[in-house]
Amino acid sequence: MEQPEIDPADLLDRLRDEDRILRWEPLAPSSVRRPTGSGQVRSGADLAYLHEHWALPDAFDPAVAGGGIRGRIVALVGRATFRVLGPYLREERALLGHLVRVNDALEQRCDTLTLRCEQLEQDMIDRQVAEAANLAELALWLQRDPQGPGGARSTPEPAHE
Repeated sequence: MEQPEIDPADLLDRLRDEDRILRWEPLAPSSVRRPTGSGQVRSGADLAYLHEHWALPDAFDPAVAGGGIRGRIVALVGRATFRVLGPYLREERALLGHLVRVNDALEQRCDTLTLRCEQLEQDMIDRQVAEAANLAELALWLQRDPQGPGGARSTPEPAHE
Protein backbone atom coordinates (compact mmCIF):
# COMPACT_ATOMS: atom_id res chain seq x y z
CA MET A 1 0.00 0.00 0.00
CA GLU A 2 1.45 3.32 -1.10
CA GLN A 3 1.42 6.40 1.13
CA PRO A 4 -0.14 9.52 -0.34
CA GLU A 5 2.21 12.29 -1.45
CA ILE A 6 2.77 14.74 1.42
CA ASP A 7 3.28 18.40 0.68
CA PRO A 8 6.27 19.43 2.83
CA ALA A 9 5.06 23.04 3.13
CA ASP A 10 1.66 21.93 4.44
CA LEU A 11 3.27 19.43 6.78
CA LEU A 12 5.68 22.04 8.10
CA ASP A 13 2.85 24.52 8.67
CA ARG A 14 0.74 21.89 10.44
CA LEU A 15 3.62 20.81 12.68
CA ARG A 16 4.51 24.42 13.44
CA ASP A 17 0.92 25.35 14.32
CA GLU A 18 -0.27 22.21 16.08
CA ASP A 19 2.55 20.33 17.73
CA ARG A 20 5.41 22.79 17.97
CA ILE A 21 7.79 19.84 17.76
CA LEU A 22 10.29 21.35 15.36
CA ARG A 23 13.10 23.24 17.02
CA TRP A 24 14.53 24.24 13.65
CA GLU A 25 12.89 24.91 10.32
CA PRO A 26 14.21 25.98 6.94
CA LEU A 27 13.93 29.52 5.69
CA ALA A 28 11.00 30.15 3.43
CA PRO A 29 11.85 30.95 -0.19
CA SER A 30 12.17 34.64 -0.95
CA SER A 31 9.07 36.30 -2.31
CA VAL A 32 8.94 37.04 -5.99
CA ARG A 33 9.29 40.72 -6.80
CA ARG A 34 8.25 41.40 -10.35
CA PRO A 35 9.11 44.69 -12.00
CA THR A 36 6.17 46.97 -12.59
CA GLY A 37 6.98 47.53 -16.26
CA SER A 38 7.24 45.05 -19.07
CA GLY A 39 10.96 44.58 -18.51
CA GLN A 40 11.77 46.45 -21.71
CA VAL A 41 13.16 49.95 -21.36
CA ARG A 42 13.20 50.85 -25.02
CA SER A 43 10.34 52.04 -27.17
CA GLY A 44 9.20 50.53 -30.46
CA ALA A 45 8.48 54.03 -31.74
CA ASP A 46 12.20 54.83 -31.75
CA LEU A 47 13.02 51.95 -34.08
CA ALA A 48 10.03 52.75 -36.26
CA TYR A 49 11.31 56.31 -36.62
CA LEU A 50 14.75 55.01 -37.63
CA HIS A 51 13.21 52.74 -40.25
CA GLU A 52 11.20 55.59 -41.74
CA HIS A 53 13.89 58.29 -41.76
CA TRP A 54 17.26 56.62 -42.29
CA ALA A 55 17.54 57.25 -46.04
CA LEU A 56 19.19 60.49 -47.11
CA PRO A 57 18.30 61.87 -50.54
CA ASP A 58 20.73 60.81 -53.26
CA ALA A 59 19.57 63.25 -55.92
CA PHE A 60 18.21 66.78 -56.07
CA ASP A 61 14.42 67.12 -56.26
CA PRO A 62 13.61 69.87 -58.81
CA ALA A 63 10.13 70.33 -57.32
CA VAL A 64 11.78 71.90 -54.25
CA ALA A 65 13.39 74.65 -56.36
CA GLY A 66 10.16 76.33 -57.35
CA GLY A 67 9.59 78.42 -60.48
CA GLY A 68 11.00 81.50 -62.10
CA ILE A 69 14.58 82.67 -62.35
CA ARG A 70 15.23 82.06 -58.69
CA GLY A 71 13.95 78.46 -59.03
CA ARG A 72 16.30 77.80 -61.96
CA ILE A 73 19.27 79.10 -59.97
CA VAL A 74 18.32 76.94 -56.98
CA ALA A 75 17.91 73.91 -59.25
CA LEU A 76 21.32 74.52 -60.86
CA VAL A 77 23.08 74.89 -57.48
CA GLY A 78 21.17 71.89 -56.10
CA ARG A 79 22.20 69.60 -58.98
CA ALA A 80 25.83 70.78 -58.70
CA THR A 81 25.82 70.23 -54.94
CA PHE A 82 24.42 66.70 -55.24
CA ARG A 83 26.91 65.90 -58.02
CA VAL A 84 29.82 66.99 -55.82
CA LEU A 85 28.50 65.47 -52.58
CA GLY A 86 27.02 62.35 -54.22
CA PRO A 87 29.74 59.86 -53.19
CA TYR A 88 29.74 61.16 -49.61
CA LEU A 89 25.94 61.00 -49.38
CA ARG A 90 25.89 57.42 -50.74
CA GLU A 91 28.44 56.37 -48.13
CA GLU A 92 26.45 58.16 -45.44
CA ARG A 93 23.28 56.40 -46.61
CA ALA A 94 25.02 52.99 -46.49
CA LEU A 95 26.31 53.75 -42.99
CA LEU A 96 22.87 54.75 -41.73
CA GLY A 97 21.32 51.63 -43.26
CA HIS A 98 23.92 49.49 -41.50
CA LEU A 99 23.28 51.28 -38.19
CA VAL A 100 19.54 50.60 -38.48
CA ARG A 101 20.24 46.89 -39.10
CA VAL A 102 22.57 46.79 -36.09
CA ASN A 103 19.87 48.41 -33.93
CA ASP A 104 17.39 45.77 -35.07
CA ALA A 105 19.83 43.00 -34.20
CA LEU A 106 20.47 44.57 -30.79
CA GLU A 107 16.73 44.79 -30.14
CA GLN A 108 16.34 41.08 -30.88
CA ARG A 109 19.32 40.24 -28.67
CA CYS A 110 17.91 42.35 -25.82
CA ASP A 111 14.59 40.55 -26.12
CA THR A 112 16.36 37.19 -26.01
CA LEU A 113 18.43 38.19 -22.98
CA THR A 114 15.38 39.58 -21.16
CA LEU A 115 13.49 36.33 -21.68
CA ARG A 116 16.52 34.31 -20.56
CA CYS A 117 16.91 36.43 -17.40
CA GLU A 118 13.25 35.92 -16.56
CA GLN A 119 13.65 32.18 -17.11
CA LEU A 120 16.74 32.03 -14.88
CA GLU A 121 14.95 34.02 -12.18
CA GLN A 122 12.04 31.59 -12.26
CA ASP A 123 14.43 28.60 -12.19
CA MET A 124 16.17 30.10 -9.16
CA ILE A 125 12.86 30.60 -7.35
CA ASP A 126 11.76 27.05 -8.20
CA ARG A 127 15.07 25.78 -6.83
CA GLN A 128 14.59 27.76 -3.59
CA VAL A 129 11.13 26.28 -3.16
CA ALA A 130 12.46 22.76 -3.78
CA GLU A 131 15.33 23.30 -1.32
CA ALA A 132 12.94 24.61 1.35
CA ALA A 133 10.69 21.58 0.87
CA ASN A 134 13.67 19.25 1.07
CA LEU A 135 14.95 20.92 4.23
CA ALA A 136 11.47 20.73 5.78
CA GLU A 137 11.44 16.99 5.16
CA LEU A 138 14.94 16.71 6.64
CA ALA A 139 13.94 18.69 9.72
CA LEU A 140 10.92 16.48 10.23
CA TRP A 141 12.96 13.32 9.72
CA LEU A 142 15.64 14.45 12.17
CA GLN A 143 13.03 15.51 14.75
CA ARG A 144 11.11 12.24 14.55
CA ASP A 145 14.26 10.06 14.58
CA PRO A 146 16.13 11.17 17.71
CA GLN A 147 18.82 8.52 17.21
CA GLY A 148 19.77 10.19 13.93
CA PRO A 149 22.50 8.92 11.69
CA GLY A 150 25.15 9.15 14.42
CA GLY A 151 23.02 7.77 17.29
CA ALA A 152 22.53 4.23 18.53
CA ARG A 153 21.65 1.68 15.89
CA SER A 154 18.40 -0.18 16.09
CA THR A 155 19.91 -3.21 14.34
CA PRO A 156 22.83 -5.00 15.98
CA GLU A 157 26.12 -5.04 14.16
CA PRO A 158 27.51 -8.43 13.17
CA ALA A 159 30.13 -9.79 15.56
CA HIS A 160 33.64 -10.24 14.25
CA GLU A 161 35.34 -13.49 15.11
